[in-house]
Amino acid sequence: MGSSGLAEPVSGSPESLDYQSFTSGSADVNTVATADGIFRYVSSASLRLFGWAPAALEGRHLEEFVHPDDVQSVHAVGRQLSMGNMTTATWRFLCRDGSYRWSEATSRRVTADGQELVVSTIRDIEQRRRSEETLERRAFTDPLTGVANRTVLMDRLHQALRRLSRGEGLLVVFYLDLDRFKVINDSLGHRVGDTVLSKMAERLTHHLRPADTLARLGGDEFVILAEGVENEDAAMELGRRVVEAARAPFQFGEEEYICTLSVGIAWASDPERSADDLLQEADLALYRAKDGGRNRVHVFDEELRTRAVGRMGTERMLLRALDEERIVVEYQPILDLRTGVLTGAEALVRIRDPEGGLLQPDSFLEVAEETGLLIALDEKVMADAVQRASDWQTRFVGQTLCEVAINVTAHHLADARFPCAVIEQLDAHNVPHRNLQIEVTERVLMEASNSAITGLRMLRDEGVQVGLDDFGTGYSSLGYLRQFPLDFVKIDRSFIHDLVRSDSDRAIVAATIGLCHALGLVVVAEGVETQGQLHVLESLDCDRMQGFLLAPSADPCVIEELVLAGTSPSLRRRGE
Repeated sequence: MGSSGLAEPVSGSPESLDYQSFTSGSADVNTVATADGIFRYVSSASLRLFGWAPAALEGRHLEEFVHPDDVQSVHAVGRQLSMGNMTTATWRFLCRDGSYRWSEATSRRVTADGQELVVSTIRDIEQRRRSEETLERRAFTDPLTGVANRTVLMDRLHQALRRLSRGEGLLVVFYLDLDRFKVINDSLGHRVGDTVLSKMAERLTHHLRPADTLARLGGDEFVILAEGVENEDAAMELGRRVVEAARAPFQFGEEEYICTLSVGIAWASDPERSADDLLQEADLALYRAKDGGRNRVHVFDEELRTRAVGRMGTERMLLRALDEERIVVEYQPILDLRTGVLTGAEALVRIRDPEGGLLQPDSFLEVAEETGLLIALDEKVMADAVQRASDWQTRFVGQTLCEVAINVTAHHLADARFPCAVIEQLDAHNVPHRNLQIEVTERVLMEASNSAITGLRMLRDEGVQVGLDDFGTGYSSLGYLRQFPLDFVKIDRSFIHDLVRSDSDRAIVAATIGLCHALGLVVVAEGVETQGQLHVLESLDCDRMQGFLLAPSADPCVIEELVLAGTSPSLRRRGE
């Protein structure tokens, strides 16, 4: 451990030294060793802590009992002692049964008649070390799957970008998302869902190169970081291999379940690239893979780059519009085809352009949803709609115009507080619950959890009307009519557009109306623009309509004028 430097002087010859007198009587292992590491004295606590009787250690070198990977720590202690410093170090100490236990040794030097000795107190810190390792694992690994977490991923991504300047090949980021994982969670439970995530992580690890990094960002999202990929074709091949590996079914008892992957790919060859930008590009490519039908790979390209730039501009525009209170709520009236009178209106969000005109939702809703700004927009629409329903109830006493419809997003349904918040707003404005209509699209229902459906049932039980919007554009539509708590269905405008010319569209609309009526549901036709469409809908016994033929979405005063003036002669009730 070193042979020179300051030391405490102790009198007596080496043969007559009482080594035990150098140590305390603590429960820790006390040792006295020569400067080069030979044990001269070991206290009896060594038997209890490490399984070694003192005699089994005395006369033997310390390094015989230190884990090979920790020998350098012993040498470092020797260097510190040679400079006269008391020092503390940790290493794994060999036990009698062949295992190792973490220990902490505090050492100092003494001298006795020219003989240099090292006096140490060795403490068992196995439990402390395990706790530290557990905390370290929690800090740098995903607790469910055991793969790297976001912290480790970003650190390695930054390092990999720096290495690009001296390496060959591409740095490739694969952004992975399990397709319709929510269905597994909802139908089989979160325990099975967690098992799928863990097994998927194992499966992905098996198909990666040893140097690749697999990280879980949370939920069902994973990222693979691969360095030194030969070219773009090799990156695509790795992506396809990952997608193919994911297709294999998972076995749970006697049942098999398939959970596919969508993958977005972005790569870099320039060390000046931003880690955050690279990850975002892969994420955008992932969205394109999902939009393309899922279970596939998509690469970030110039088209997506252009969209990303436009997305950032739209996000800035939304932030300014919210800050400057340029959010406008227009209303499109809904007509009862049997009575020829207005029953209500649908609230639709717009943004007032500083240069004039109104921006339609198609230009900003997708970005609003991706950035979380849709929450703020929806809150404004909800507040305006409830206030409008309250105003109309007071102004048009005895009139049928009383219902206001609003669209509800997946975010709303996921919030357990949403149903109570809606009822509180209605009660605060003295609006009868039946005067509010909640509309959800098939896509939202498809992604909704069991708790979200429970929220819809709660609203319906309170008297709020619940309807399915854009019917016919999603999947398993007929199943939704039976499964979910609905009061009305809106047939999507795509089936109304060619209603006069297309026999197939007419058959679909007729079947939908017949089925909905059999289930006790009201049917509303969207996008009615011509008299011909109206006549066909009347002949098919459709209940209600909305569209440009009646009025486009507009300021609420337009609807109020329609109510006061009565409906157009062309829209008189049937039979007149």
